Amino acid sequence: MSYPYPQDRHRDRKEKGEQPYADAREAMSQQQAELQREAEAYGEADQREAAERLRHASPEKRKERLEAAVAEQLEETTEEIMARSDDTTGRPG
Repeated sequence: MSYPYPQDRHRDRKEKGEQPYADAREAMSQQQAELQREAEAYGEADQREAAERLRHASPEKRKERLEAAVAEQLEETTEEIMARSDDTTGRPG
């Protein structure tokens, strides 16, 4: 529930107490934990599938896939480092 004015939120808490807010926090933390578990399970399954594909690939295909993965990781890492350096120096990104 969204309130346009802060005093409305305060008044609502005084009338209803903290329990609705505590319940909402608990529900949100449970949802977040469930999403985290699902994401980790998906990532693990994806890694297993990728490892299986590599295991059955020819040496040439394996080399191509590994080089592509390394290039992708390098690009992601470079972007992350550049974003961090822009944040710390205050320069626009």
